[in-house]
Amino acid sequence: MRVTQTMLTQTNLKHLSSSYNTLARVQEQLISGKRIQKASEDPVVAMQGIRYRTEVREVDQFRRNVSEATSWMDLTDSTLNEVTEAVKRIRELTTQAANDTYESSQREIIKSEVDQLIEHIGSLANSKAGEKYIYNGTKTDQPLINVDNLKAYLANPAGSVDSIYESGTAPTASGKIEFEVSKGITVQVNMQPETVFGKELFEGLHKLSTLLKETTTTGADLSAELDTLDTLGQNLITERAELGARANRLELVDNRLQDHEIIAKTIMSDNEDIDVEKVIMELKSHETVHRAALSAGARIIQPTLLDFLR
Repeated sequence: MRVTQTMLTQTNLKHLSSSYNTLARVQEQLISGKRIQKASEDPVVAMQGIRYRTEVREVDQFRRNVSEATSWMDLTDSTLNEVTEAVKRIRELTTQAANDTYESSQREIIKSEVDQLIEHIGSLANSKAGEKYIYNGTKTDQPLINVDNLKAYLANPAGSVDSIYESGTAPTASGKIEFEVSKGITVQVNMQPETVFGKELFEGLHKLSTLLKETTTTGADLSAELDTLDTLGQNLITERAELGARANRLELVDNRLQDHEIIAKTIMSDNEDIDVEKVIMELKSHETVHRAALSAGARIIQPTLLDFLR
């Protein structure tokens, strides 16, 4: 078989083109930091990358859910703490007013402060996390308490406790709000209004306010209400303890998600990212081969007639 100059030229160009493609591929790897640029280059790596990225995004979403749930619970705990402190203050005032040496005018002054504290408790029942009311069950777009009706209820000894609620009735089994914080794991973030701001709370406080207003009330009558206040305070402490247990669980879940996120990103990096040192050495090696090919091609291609006419 006769080997012509044209055959040598075409073969040289073909191999040089392949060498350029190899250099371009390695340079893209070095610039992007990824093993492959298209799924067709390595379908297995591409499919594994999709799965790992999905896992990382899932963990990121769970961590956002945990963060939102934690914010919700922190606000809930803060408001419950204020309610507890308000009930404690009402108990102190009741103990003070239970002294029979107090006149009706003095008890009226104490009643004014008690009523203000009750109204403050009513406003705390309408606390919001962002745009969501946190104490009205699943009806997060509606307040729980009508503060104006609460004021009217305190002024009316025969008033109905149902009137203070925005829905017109005291809440009962209003529903749970749960966030998914891990695959298949949900945590309740809200407190049931019937257990925190149920009618027992406001009926007990209303009765106390009425007794402070009546001139015939004795110290014994007010002392009898201390047990009710103690019960209300204990209920609030119990609810806060339950909330604290949920918050502790959320913290454990968040710690696990942090570890999971690190592991998932490490696996994804091992699957997709290049070994920079290895790729640089490979690039240098291909550059050396390419230069050698260019040098050999220049020797193989014969000079033209013009080269002899210089």
